[in-house]
Amino acid sequence: MSLQYVLLPIILCIVAGFINGSYVTPSKWMKGWNDEIIWLSYTLFGFILLPVLSLLVLDKHIFAQISSVPSHYLMLVLVGGFLWGISQLFFVLALKRTGLAISFVVNISMGTAGGALLPLLWNQSLLGSKYAYLQLLGAVIFVVAVVTTILAGEARRTSQETQQSESKQNNSVIYMILGVFFAILSGLGSIIQGNSYTYANPTLSHAALHNGASLLPANTVAFTLIFIGAFFPNIIYFACLGFRRRSLPSLVQKGAAKNWFYALLMGVGAWGSVLLFCQAQALIGGDLAPTIAWPLFMIFIVLTANFWSFVHGEWNGAGAKAKKLITSSLVLFIAAVIVFGFNSMNKPSQPTVAHTAAQTQVVQQAS
Repeated sequence: MSLQYVLLPIILCIVAGFINGSYVTPSKWMKGWNDEIIWLSYTLFGFILLPVLSLLVLDKHIFAQISSVPSHYLMLVLVGGFLWGISQLFFVLALKRTGLAISFVVNISMGTAGGALLPLLWNQSLLGSKYAYLQLLGAVIFVVAVVTTILAGEARRTSQETQQSESKQNNSVIYMILGVFFAILSGLGSIIQGNSYTYANPTLSHAALHNGASLLPANTVAFTLIFIGAFFPNIIYFACLGFRRRSLPSLVQKGAAKNWFYALLMGVGAWGSVLLFCQAQALIGGDLAPTIAWPLFMIFIVLTANFWSFVHGEWNGAGAKAKKLITSSLVLFIAAVIVFGFNSMNKPSQPTVAHTAAQTQVVQQAS
């Protein structure tokens, strides 16, 4: 793989990560809406309207083009999306308790490690290869960066609370622990999301390409199905919460148009970043392309989330120790980017046996 085909996917992942790491920011500009209404409006745009409409604009025949795919692949991405959708509810709870930086870091780190390493379990022929070793190295660097970030968050909390009463400090510790626990639960969903895509996308994209789809919609349809699956638990939860709290009428109150625009921006940030990621992994090419593009995507989300956490003052009064730790973690994240980016040139070109058999079945059914 030439250098330009390494740099372009990395650039796309940088842009995608920045957009995704920023998608929560417009929620801070919304006035007069409770949290459940903010996330309800985001769910409508980010999980169903933008994914489905953009995919149909790219290729209006895309769903017909994957109709020959074995049903268990479709069920995998839909159920994986549903479980990821549930985990996103825990991410919202984590945001309120630990802040933007820590929530994103814990969530994304689990998704990154799982997305980089778990696919090796169903591609065991790669074990012992240079590719596998570099994937492991990148994941280890990433985990160390995550641990460093968590230590920075704890140092920040300690520094910011030195003037508080003991009772308030104890409550804050419990609040932080609970927030990290929710972030871990959301991270489990990120693992499911990433691996559902990595496993099913080769077969789904091959079917779409065989039936006339272009590269981008073929590599996006799996994620669209994941987001459709995630739509249902989120819309049900936030709609019920809004009904119980009697906040649903605020959706149509005077001045709500500006909030709807901000919700649209959130949806564009979340889904637009996925489109860029899909293009990046399509450029890398091959069944294992997501194992390279996914960690890069996740890392740049973390870097962006840390950037916004500084902008929003989460690290004000954090102290020198916390700032040194968070700086060290950013250096480690960049090192992980270099490892994963370099490893894209070591990516095996042959598809796995399982995917080859499935793709052959798709071609036979379509013929």
